Amino acid sequence: MLRIGPFSTDCRVLLAPIAGYTDLAFRLVCRAAGHRGLAYTELLHSRGVLEQNRDSLEIARVSEEDRPFGVQLYGNDADWFCRAAHRAEGLGATLIDINMGCPVDKVTKTNGGSMLLCDPDRTTRMAERIVRSVRVPITAKLRLGWSECRITAPRLARQLESVGVQLITIHGRTTAQRFKGAANLDGIAEVVAAVERIPVIGNGDVDSPQAARRMIAHTRCAGVMVARAAIKRPWVLREIQESLATGRTPPEPTVLERIRLIRLHFDLMRRYRGDRMAMIVMRGRIAAYGTTLGHVKPFKERVRLMAEPGDFDAAMDDLERAVDPQWHVVPLWAFAGREGAQEPLETAGNEAGV
Repeated sequence: MLRIGPFSTDCRVLLAPIAGYTDLAFRLVCRAAGHRGLAYTELLHSRGVLEQNRDSLEIARVSEEDRPFGVQLYGNDADWFCRAAHRAEGLGATLIDINMGCPVDKVTKTNGGSMLLCDPDRTTRMAERIVRSVRVPITAKLRLGWSECRITAPRLARQLESVGVQLITIHGRTTAQRFKGAANLDGIAEVVAAVERIPVIGNGDVDSPQAARRMIAHTRCAGVMVARAAIKRPWVLREIQESLATGRTPPEPTVLERIRLIRLHFDLMRRYRGDRMAMIVMRGRIAAYGTTLGHVKPFKERVRLMAEPGDFDAAMDDLERAVDPQWHVVPLWAFAGREGAQEPLETAGNEAGV
């Protein structure tokens, strides 16, 4: 059981806030794939929430079908943060997360994100004000520190707990590492040991049930947060949560089940973001999704080159009709143009005119 202040859940797997990815449509796809735990919005600038600019309104879109969910805010001004947290609470957020880990220049150059790791005392004072400004739990997502020479997460986590922050998520890399190298499990374990009562969630390289179990066994963290692995495999969240709960990993979805999730994603994007944005997003995402399907290069190309939403539907219709319902991966010979042929799929696609 994972307890975050008054909130509790039996799911110890969280979907990370990923800029450009975890909008409402994608979070609902993860729900459709079986995720029952907390899912976070993309990171939102605290000032943008209050000014209600178009991008912030899109990122902050919520639905009754997407619960429990957290709103992640970033910035460095306590007044803006408190007011934005109050606005997020009004959206019905289960909790509000303070981003203290984003390493991207756009964020750190405004003294937000992982720059907050560099002055633990000031950051703690700001967090205390935010905690007092709302009734829902406040959580924080950290990295280990700015660099190997400036590891501040254990100290900061302990201080944040003392002012009422209810959960810490720790990414096992420094800002300087960005996403290079392996997540430091010993570093995550130090943060777990630094707090007394609140749960610590481990983050970084959690891409399978095996990786999740390894992280929990090594660090004694209360749960795991999945980030990039969910972009191409939204069902990995369900796989991990079932593995942690029962010790058994469910079977991978079939190709048809994956195709239907991809179609759902496109339909949800059209509903919430419009046709143009749905096509832009899916042209980019089809490469990631395609890696899970097997040898479907011609269909990925059709999606990448689509000129209108109907082109996407036609490509997916053709793919659905062509695959065997029992397949878990599309074999190399599947679209070779003649039964039993072993030609490369690219050649087969050209001959078939797809």
